[in-house]
Amino acid sequence: MDETTELGVRLIILFVPGIIETFIYMICQDDQELSDRDFFFNVVLGAFVTYFITYIILKVFGEESAFLDALMNANVKINMTEGLIASILAAFIGLLEAMAKKKFLILYKKRNEKNKKVRLSVWDDLFEEKEGSDCHVRVILNEQGLIYDGYVEKFSASLFSSSLSNKKELYLKNAIRYDLKTGEELKSDIEGTYVQITDDEDVVVELVK
Repeated sequence: MDETTELGVRLIILFVPGIIETFIYMICQDDQELSDRDFFFNVVLGAFVTYFITYIILKVFGEESAFLDALMNANVKINMTEGLIASILAAFIGLLEAMAKKKFLILYKKRNEKNKKVRLSVWDDLFEEKEGSDCHVRVILNEQGLIYDGYVEKFSASLFSSSLSNKKELYLKNAIRYDLKTGEELKSDIEGTYVQITDDEDVVVELVK
């Protein structure tokens, strides 16, 4: 066996825990499309994490870790017991990582749904209570890069409960339109202007007191 082949086999053996951790994670996540770079990164990171935990365990029992020495020096014998412990830990770490990611995604989805419900309910509550020109609002349209500042004359109430449309409207009197990034005033509509907003648009409606 030449030196290059021997080195390759040695590296594979040393990084078996990282390979196990990555495959367990991919299987649990149903993610079979990691790029070569991401796969390599996960394998290396998984190996170092599992060997670090193994190092702590061996220290507790008064044993020495040979991973780094074996990685840097081809003359150092690989500790197969250490590799076995690291491989077992790798399987658990891959499983825990996959479960943590799924839990995070579930919580993230629930939070977004909650935020959406809050925003929709605020729309109706705000304008039902403040109907008419006494309701001074600032409408921030993040995706359009615009801000409308004016007094609500008319609005589309409870439009979100209807499946026939995905838009809501405000009719603002004494409205001023600004550029969101620069704050520059773009247009002043004293007579009034309609502002149309779709359900999935990134919008903030502020009540100006």
